[in-house]
Amino acid sequence: MRCRIEMLPKSPLKLPLHYPEIVQGLIYRMLSDKASSTQLHDHGLRQVGGKPVKLFAYSKLLGKYRIDRNNKTISILGSVDLVVTSALDEMVYDLATSLLKADRISLHGTEMQVRQVQLQSYCGRNTHNQIRLLSPVVTYRTITQPNGKKFTQYYKPGTEEFDTLLRQNLALKANALGWQVTSKDVDLSLIPVNAGAIRERIILFHGSPIHAWDGDFRLQGSTKFIELAWNAGLGGKGSSGFGVFDVFSQGR
Repeated sequence: MRCRIEMLPKSPLKLPLHYPEIVQGLIYRMLSDKASSTQLHDHGLRQVGGKPVKLFAYSKLLGKYRIDRNNKTISILGSVDLVVTSALDEMVYDLATSLLKADRISLHGTEMQVRQVQLQSYCGRNTHNQIRLLSPVVTYRTITQPNGKKFTQYYKPGTEEFDTLLRQNLALKANALGWQVTSKDVDLSLIPVNAGAIRERIILFHGSPIHAWDGDFRLQGSTKFIELAWNAGLGGKGSSGFGVFDVFSQGR
């Protein structure tokens, strides 16, 4: 399930270009169950083999904006939407209820009127879909070098490694929900419509660069795994603001 939140700044909203951590902070603050909010932030609401699985993701701020590259800021022009999605319905209900009760919230020091909160459930039934990314998609692997130092290797859509990690990530989320599957059971592929037109986005999160990808894609697979990706996020780092998508064209 997901909620789409429409907000209107009371005064001009100016944010750093790399703002996902600010939006993440808003989400954690607005959860009414503070114990669950702390658990979600620190350890995830579910774990698989000791690995925390947060099972939520959120979009970019959606609306008209102006970028000032010299000062590395983005100014929101008018109302703005935010999509927060989770495989745990109770989290979405909690967030939506808190936002409606609050009526007004603060984002980076700017007062925002909560104009509307819409709850949405996945209703697709097709195995071939064209999707629109509402936040870029990420897959990565942490590699330990011979000297013991670790680094993060990111992968590009359309490569075998990307697809493998995409399925592994979705299997992890499925197991966190008690499905008991392996990555071999995950029937899902993300295919660039035009491989030459996809765009790399390098986004700083708490000062660390995340290499993500944007563009037009086809998402193919079984409906249950497409629905899980729609709810829990596609790929990694969903809780840092990645992997949210909408289906805008359905095939068979």
